[in-house]
Amino acid sequence: MKFTLSNISKALLVTGLLASLVACSDEGEDQASATIAGVTFASQAEAGASTFATNCAACHGANLEGTTLGPILSGQAFVQRWGERTPAILLGNIQANMPPGGNDSISTDDYINLVAHILSSNGVDTVVNELTASTDFTIADNISQVVARRQRAAPPSPQGITIAGTVENFVPVTDAMLENPDPADWPMHRRSYNAHSYSPLDEINTENVGNLTLEWVWNMHEGDSEPAPLVYNGIMYLINPGNVIQALDAKTGDLIWENWTGPANRQDMRNIAIYNDKIIQATTDARLVALDARTGEQVWETVVADSSKGFSNSSGPIVADGKVILGLAGCANYIPEDCYISAHDANTGELEWRFNTIAKANEPGGDTWGELADVFRAGGETWITGSYDPELKLTYWGTAQQKPWVPVSRHLTIDDVGLFTNSTVAINVDTGKLDWFFQHVPAEALDLDEVFERVLVNRGDEKLVFSLGKYGILWKNDRVSGEFKGFKETVFQNAFTNIDPVTGAVTYREDIQNAKLNEWTSACPSSTGGKDWHSMTYHEPSGTIIAPLSQTCLENAAREVALVQGGGGLAASRKFFEMPGTDGNLGKIGAYNVDTMEEVWSYQQRASFHTGTMSTGGDLVFVGDLDRRFKAFDVKNGEILWETRLGTSVQGHPISFAVDGKQYIAVTAALGGTSPRSVPAVIATEIVYPQSGNAVYVFSLPD
Repeated sequence: MKFTLSNISKALLVTGLLASLVACSDEGEDQASATIAGVTFASQAEAGASTFATNCAACHGANLEGTTLGPILSGQAFVQRWGERTPAILLGNIQANMPPGGNDSISTDDYINLVAHILSSNGVDTVVNELTASTDFTIADNISQVVARRQRAAPPSPQGITIAGTVENFVPVTDAMLENPDPADWPMHRRSYNAHSYSPLDEINTENVGNLTLEWVWNMHEGDSEPAPLVYNGIMYLINPGNVIQALDAKTGDLIWENWTGPANRQDMRNIAIYNDKIIQATTDARLVALDARTGEQVWETVVADSSKGFSNSSGPIVADGKVILGLAGCANYIPEDCYISAHDANTGELEWRFNTIAKANEPGGDTWGELADVFRAGGETWITGSYDPELKLTYWGTAQQKPWVPVSRHLTIDDVGLFTNSTVAINVDTGKLDWFFQHVPAEALDLDEVFERVLVNRGDEKLVFSLGKYGILWKNDRVSGEFKGFKETVFQNAFTNIDPVTGAVTYREDIQNAKLNEWTSACPSSTGGKDWHSMTYHEPSGTIIAPLSQTCLENAAREVALVQGGGGLAASRKFFEMPGTDGNLGKIGAYNVDTMEEVWSYQQRASFHTGTMSTGGDLVFVGDLDRRFKAFDVKNGEILWETRLGTSVQGHPISFAVDGKQYIAVTAALGGTSPRSVPAVIATEIVYPQSGNAVYVFSLPD
């Protein structure tokens, strides 16, 4: 069934979801060179200010300062990203991607005026003549020193150690300790190489969880945040917005040291890693930094990718066999460089290998991109941290979809599947060579990627890998060979008319296959998921995967993107609505038996869930939501056994640890969070929460 505005009771709501702008106009288009009498750069900027206030300020801020719904368009962040590009490139970028809900009412002149306003606001003050669609001066060359000094009026952000201290009696973390973590520790994202998000601790259990009380709370830096703390030997290592790392006493909440690794941009980084005597961080500007775990002092630093070309990171690394392995984001540009997974020596940061997720024309898989030249093959981001099998020496990662989002926008068809996008890739950690891959959704067409965590499960002699992406389909594969083993639809989906039970091959609806430019198609779920970055948990004692799910749908319309080097983008208009048959419940927790793939139990509620799920040896599952509630479920039947309400929305990754034999449960309250956050914000407008209050909360049983 195709859902439209007329058959949905709630109005479709437009939201600004894009984290970055990455498209380009046709620079070859003929443009009049003469300036219309009376039209100047200044008059365009003035007109653009009004257009911006009407169409853009709600997401990007009245002063271009950025919000949780849209990126900053001013100051050093803008100049660094766009300073070496031209107004024509910026114009094409905005015109292809903004606003997300469609641009029928915005003319080309309006867009040019918007560009003038943005440039003027960022200090372009040597330009007099009007801008046209082909204006090609270098933006940074037209910002005077006076304006540059005015931009730098604010005091510089701190760098390096801001709070000095020492972690006493530190014991270096070995490979063996990571392969078999102490039950008291949570030494990596999702706790273990197999990504189970499971703690064997059982002091807190189904019988006594109702007695949990707050032990301590620590306010974090403000900004976008989806944090995943680490705890090792009684010390909590915490990543804050803006690339700030802190070491806290996990028993008392006392701060030991703090390091600002930069840039101080309030952006999100989900996780960090610990190895030997180092805390290792991937920064939001695509660097890799190692700090001394005892003092926070920097040990080494290396550049992973060139951030001026749009590359970034929002998730940290995993350390396997002495190698720091991490992914990459921001790969939608039409540039010679593509996305990759890379490995670096943990002692020095030196690059050891790279695996490119985009197959070039002369490489295996390169014939799956139609006739596109290599420079126009984009996407394949790896923005969620992978997992690792020490026995097989394979690391497992999910890859994102092709860019732009819709085949017609990328000048391809539904048959041009674009390896190795939207796949599970299994990579040899010693060589960086691809061992196998499985493409879950070829030629993805709706911004519903399969990039998320790979959960490694052993069942008898079977070695399995499970994944769950935005389509809400739980995939089951053999992790030795990649062979498809089964699937389960966890939420309503109507994008596929068939999923082959033997091969896992999917068949899109015909209207999605043949979608034209500016043609609206509807689908469930929306780009919020299904499931998004919130990691699921595997409770091994019961053989159950418990996943945080989301229930919204979207209408999607492709926009035109020219094949011009330096361009690229996402290029789709989107509207969102509640999923039919859910009674308005945006949030769902689903539990699935890994042997039968059947749903064991589920729980639904109006507020969307904004943490991963975390299970324990006490047969509990913990999860938090937009409405500030942090809950504990019985892992066997889904009964809510305990809940509390925090200062703002609960967001991040819950963990459990022990100090001096006492078990603790920790979770973060946080803001920001792209699609999973902004779509519920415009559908469930009655759910309100404070717009500040990033913090970590730690609970325990009374002594």
